[in-house]
Amino acid sequence: MKQLWKKAAVAISVLAFAVTAAGCGEKVTDTATTAVTTAAESGAENQSQAEGAKGAGSIKVWVSSGAEDDIYRDMFKKMETELNLDINDEYYPKDELDSKMQVAPVVGDAPDMIIADYLQIPSYYEAGMIENLDDRMTSNIKEDLLQSIIDESTYNGHLVTTAQFDAGMALWANKSMLEAAGVRIPVSYKEAWDKAEFEDALAKLKASGVEYPLYIRQNKPSSLYFTFMPVLASFGGDYVNRETMLTEGALDSEETIAAYSYITWLVNQGYINGACDYEDAFYGRKESALALLGHWKYTDHVTNLGDDAILVPVPDFGKGVFTCSGSVVWAMTTAAKENGTADAVWSVMEASLQPDYINQMTDFNGAIPSRKSILDSKEELKKGGRMYLYREQLEAGISVLRPLTPAHMTIYSAMEAATSDIIGGADAAETLKEASKSIDEIIVENEWNLK
Repeated sequence: MKQLWKKAAVAISVLAFAVTAAGCGEKVTDTATTAVTTAAESGAENQSQAEGAKGAGSIKVWVSSGAEDDIYRDMFKKMETELNLDINDEYYPKDELDSKMQVAPVVGDAPDMIIADYLQIPSYYEAGMIENLDDRMTSNIKEDLLQSIIDESTYNGHLVTTAQFDAGMALWANKSMLEAAGVRIPVSYKEAWDKAEFEDALAKLKASGVEYPLYIRQNKPSSLYFTFMPVLASFGGDYVNRETMLTEGALDSEETIAAYSYITWLVNQGYINGACDYEDAFYGRKESALALLGHWKYTDHVTNLGDDAILVPVPDFGKGVFTCSGSVVWAMTTAAKENGTADAVWSVMEASLQPDYINQMTDFNGAIPSRKSILDSKEELKKGGRMYLYREQLEAGISVLRPLTPAHMTIYSAMEAATSDIIGGADAAETLKEASKSIDEIIVENEWNLK
């Protein structure tokens, strides 16, 4: 299976390389042979230059760019001094990083380490680009990691990544707005609203003058692939059948269709502004009392709303209360072993799991520290603290992971389009059935459903 994937990766890389060259105005011939030759020549040149620039005390890191970029830059500067190591960190948007990773085996410029969404790792692992960490992770650290971190970091029976934090996912709420509307405020996931009480809360908020009671980040529907997962799970739906690893029977199921049809109902009721194209409906304009967003908006919410920024659990829509977990992970590439930098890379990964570095990151982004021993050191994560619900949910084991599959980017892109269409008024059943069919064709073609 891995050999098949390596062949597929090379084919994809050649195509990506040719498209990139064409986009730069270079002449591209029709033959794959020429493309491979050109890529190989370029790769040899790049490899030679890299070897000349890279010493034993230097590693190259590619980071999936986001709000934490400056935190990573500061961390790496500190680590360089502590570890006597040069860290050449480069930052790319998620899609660009994925494209570069596909091309890297051909052009020979693969990084020694990547920091990316855990969902991107399976495809790189299957392509032979990710090192196992089983023999490097100490039992002391592994036993101190949250179970949700172990789950997201494990693929094909091996520990392949580390993580500084896990996601916190619930509903952000404006406490004053809920109180003014006479809405009960649940503190624990055990006290979550059921579907009827949630709808009653939305009606009360609307009647009290809240223009659009719920914000779901309509301007970035791709993010709903994560944030909508607790709602989807509570309806009994899923993106992929976890047994067959196809979307058939899951994405096109009655339960998933019901979950996405609920978005249509919320828009039609005026509870969601389907035309919203801005980020600050909840924390800035205050036209919404609830926001289906995770920990990454912590700073905006707390800075702008102060004590009014609270968390409440995602409602129980019939099949239980859920949260969604999964985060940005650190992975060593097989290039590190080839370059003789594997030990240096692990020293950086191991350092990232020290309390000071984990706290530096989570103090900024409001996420949950990956190590159990750190949780009690943070006031907001103690019982009664603003963020305790995040911790309670993870420790209770009610978090769900998006499917770990090499087909991630295919599903992610298809769901971005489908969700956007549904928010815009498209029929959920028709949209999801079409998406499922198109996704499965690609999965079967690439044998991503085969173990």
